[in-house]
Amino acid sequence: MVTFLILALITALVICLSAWLLPGISVKNYGSAILVAIVVALLNAVCCWALSSLNINFEGANSVVSLLVSAFSLWMAGKLMKSFSVKNFWWALACAALIAVCSWFVPVL
Repeated sequence: MVTFLILALITALVICLSAWLLPGISVKNYGSAILVAIVVALLNAVCCWALSSLNINFEGANSVVSLLVSAFSLWMAGKLMKSFSVKNFWWALACAALIAVCSWFVPVL
């Protein structure tokens, strides 16, 4: 549970950084970014569970599928929350890519 909270806080920082760097992403404040990180984590879990239950094998494309699922989750979070907005799916994909790049620098806890 502590690991999840630490990763959510780090992801929230990256979401704030994305809002600063990418004109298609906006977040009201850091508290909203934390909530977005939690919502995105839950949506990612549901989407990944749904894809794995279909028994579809994405040989060699796991990273791309994971990036697309994260982008979809960010886009959906933008639709569900008033304090976070994403202009379109392409901005969500850019934000997901930035989160993925930043996650490479976070050591596994």
